[in-house]
Amino acid sequence: MSALTRRNFAFFKWTLRPDRDDDAPPTTYVLRCLTLTGDDTACAAKSPSSENPGEPQKWAFDHLREHPEHTSYAEVIERPWVMWREGPA
Repeated sequence: MSALTRRNFAFFKWTLRPDRDDDAPPTTYVLRCLTLTGDDTACAAKSPSSENPGEPQKWAFDHLREHPEHTSYAEVIERPWVMWREGPA
């Protein structure tokens, strides 16, 4: 005969939300060049990460001046999120 094990379960509602707490990491922005080079590989150059979205945009203009054919970019935004326990389900 096997012994029965008693277990208690607690169920909670969880919400995923942007982390706007004072101690949250900052939202950061990067632009990366998507232009294909002569051998069909991506340029892969990217701006430094910045909390100011204007800084990567400035980098894109500087990159364009150096490489006039590089006209395609992607923005990469890193925004912290947090799981928030609201209470019993």
